[in-house]
Amino acid sequence: MYFRILFFNYLKNFLIIFLSLVMFFIFMDFMINKSKLPDSANLQILYIFYNSANAGVLIYPLSLVLGVLVTVLGLIKKNEMIAFLSIGYSFKKLLLPIAVVATMVTSFFIFIQLITNTSFSDNAQSIIKGKYFSTLNKNLFFKFNENVIFIKKLDVLHKTAYDMKIFVLKDSKLSKIYEINKASFRHNVWNSDSITVYFIKNNKIINKKITKKLLKGFKPDILNKLESRSIMTLKIAIEALYLLKKENININFIKTYIYNAIIPPLSFILLVMILFLKAPIHSRISNVSLYLAISLFSAIILWGVFLLIRKMSISSIISPDLAFLTPFVILLSLTIYYFRKI
Repeated sequence: MYFRILFFNYLKNFLIIFLSLVMFFIFMDFMINKSKLPDSANLQILYIFYNSANAGVLIYPLSLVLGVLVTVLGLIKKNEMIAFLSIGYSFKKLLLPIAVVATMVTSFFIFIQLITNTSFSDNAQSIIKGKYFSTLNKNLFFKFNENVIFIKKLDVLHKTAYDMKIFVLKDSKLSKIYEINKASFRHNVWNSDSITVYFIKNNKIINKKITKKLLKGFKPDILNKLESRSIMTLKIAIEALYLLKKENININFIKTYIYNAIIPPLSFILLVMILFLKAPIHSRISNVSLYLAISLFSAIILWGVFLLIRKMSISSIISPDLAFLTPFVILLSLTIYYFRKI
């Protein structure tokens, strides 16, 4: 019985706060950017949808904390906290439905980021800029394995590259050159009707042949994000890290997007658990106002710290591994300490 009551009470409070914050964010953003939006009603609706999704991803960790505070206040006001404790339920048992709701919500949003190929923020900004999801990029330059790649024009949406040249290095010397007029990415490989390969020795072309497949696994959406350094989804960031982990290039900005999608939400789950374990049981014997003030201050500080860490990690000012894991480990240690103490 206690599980169902706390589960739905916390879930209801979370949804009310979450939807209210998202609607407020959308209303303010729409009023600010209304003059920049196209006249098309369809594009305006799309802009609101993408902005809502982007706001949801940003706001839900804070909504989890605010939701648990409202839940605790409701339990105190109705004397339900004392009632649960007096009939034998411990704080550890009461914490279970709270932790389940927080974990379910966090897992849902992480899953959304895992299956999404494009950033909600990028899509919203493309409407403001009048690009309407233009996926055409020009003059891209990359290094992948022992290949130096130049693409004159890349259509990410149709997964097609035009005028591609690939310079293959062996022992820091040019060994092969691939020339492709048009290539399409299918079945995890770049395919073309005709790829000319020039073999180089002593700075001279000694042979050439025709092939049809190359660059297995190097996806066009990864090319696009790496070139622009724009906002990555969790899915693209993981794929890019897997492809480029052996390359001698700076991948801190890729790690940052992966950590940022996982570590802050998990940290807020731990904060929710700490705040519930330290919750007062009655207003007469505890300073509820002080508890609320400290809780809100802790949530806002944690949210701000992770935003700062994200910006500094993308710029390679600090290591994302150390920066993201340090606050998480501290919160995990505090959670274990308070859980054992009760």
